[in-house]
Amino acid sequence: MKEVFNKETLTKIYPKILENGFYILANVFLLIFIMYPVFTVFLQSFYGSNGFTLDAYSKFISDSYYFGILKNSIVVACFSTIISIFLGFIFSIIIFKTDFKFKNFFKIAVFLPIITPGFISSLAYVFLFGRHGAVTYGLLGLEPNIYGWKSVVIMQSIDYTTTAFFIISAVLLGISGEFEDAARNLGSNEFQVFKKVTLPLLIPGILSAGLLIFMQSMADFGTPIIVGGNFNTLATASYFEIIGRYNTQMASTLSVILLFPSMALFYLYSKYHKGYELKKSKLTKYSLSNIQKIILGFPAIFFSILAYLLFFAVFVASFTKSFGHNYALTLDYFFEAISAGQLAIKNTLFYALSSSILVAFLGVAYSYIIYRGKFFGRKLMDLVITLPFAIPGTFMGLGYLLAFNNYPLLLTGTSSIIILNCMVRKLPFSFKTGNSVLSQIEESVEEASLNLGASRLKTFYKVVLPLLEPAIIFSMIYTFIATIKSLGSIIFLMTANTKVLSAMVFESTINRQLGVGACYSMFMVILSIIGILGILRLKGDKKWI
Repeated sequence: MKEVFNKETLTKIYPKILENGFYILANVFLLIFIMYPVFTVFLQSFYGSNGFTLDAYSKFISDSYYFGILKNSIVVACFSTIISIFLGFIFSIIIFKTDFKFKNFFKIAVFLPIITPGFISSLAYVFLFGRHGAVTYGLLGLEPNIYGWKSVVIMQSIDYTTTAFFIISAVLLGISGEFEDAARNLGSNEFQVFKKVTLPLLIPGILSAGLLIFMQSMADFGTPIIVGGNFNTLATASYFEIIGRYNTQMASTLSVILLFPSMALFYLYSKYHKGYELKKSKLTKYSLSNIQKIILGFPAIFFSILAYLLFFAVFVASFTKSFGHNYALTLDYFFEAISAGQLAIKNTLFYALSSSILVAFLGVAYSYIIYRGKFFGRKLMDLVITLPFAIPGTFMGLGYLLAFNNYPLLLTGTSSIIILNCMVRKLPFSFKTGNSVLSQIEESVEEASLNLGASRLKTFYKVVLPLLEPAIIFSMIYTFIATIKSLGSIIFLMTANTKVLSAMVFESTINRQLGVGACYSMFMVILSIIGILGILRLKGDKKWI
């Protein structure tokens, strides 16, 4: 016994015990905070007052109302996806492949939807273009009824164009201009170069963007509530089943049905998405005539004017007494927002900081375990970590509400449940980003460390982690902004003490308090900018890790 537990033996087995313990903890975390809530929602959809039942599913099949909202969800998602892809594609071409003047005008316009909460943009849309809107009634004397599916499509398209732009641009920047130059040298004109060279190479990126946007549209419940009028979707119906009637069985059933098209599309997304990265390839620009520039630029100019108008409306509404009626300057809404929203501001900042730090390091740690590891179940772990990407936010929020409201996992009403929910929702991005960076790091670097006697954990901490700095920074920025705007997955989990700014914006929007809601939105914009600048400072000359 004395020989077995001598100091030398302990020194050898201690890193192994620590390493195995780390693997076990990593799997336990995935089981408890991803699989358990998902399983709970499935179980609840079959559980009624008398035990196991299929009543909710029978009701869904027999009631034409539910088939109608399923059809509504699919129709809106199709239109929003097509329009967003078209606009994102146009912006990518204009910004990276043409010599358009005033490109910054387009760049800022396509980025504005990221920092403007969708709910307040929808409300600004109503105040600008509604029956008594500043533009429709104030300037044109029209009184249109804008509530309905068309307005939902318009607002979702504005919101998702940025997503399409990012994905398509990433693919476009990776296409070498040498292919296009070769086609030109063979006598092709600019349209033929685009049709025969550029467009076919962009198809995988367009498909990936389309599938991602379709899933986001299916899960969106805020936009239909604000500008949809009596138009309902699966996501809004699920929301009202919880908030209005607390019918967890029907809400779970609707969430499960909503999950199926998302999972099918996620499978296709995984198949076509190849982990595009920003590459510094040689770019060549199209030589366009003035007529071609006008045709190409018209949709982008229209979108840009609308995006600026909505953001400007939010900004003006925060400083004026009554947007559209009385433009007298006032700071009353700011004072009211600060007075009522102090706790929400503090919570938002705390949750965003906590989530961004934890997600960044957890994501790259999982990347290292799975990408470099050679153990049984590696692919299953990969699938489980990526799963939250395909699950609608309301589904995961409902899962956390049902799974963590009893001992020994009682988390309901705490800040921890919100941070954990935000972490799990953003973990796939950090994980995939970590994989992309790891694929560019030679394994020989780690092998040298291991051959010198360092354990795998020490190699990860001392060698790999510093090389993963880009993945950590990008993950922190993405998670920080996404957490500030997050609402769908945490709306069922908040209490008066854990409320965040996005919820304050949503409540103000529902209550038609545009001024106060606009002020909360401005706070979110300011926090996002401060967070991005603060995280980017980590990339300075000073050693940060």
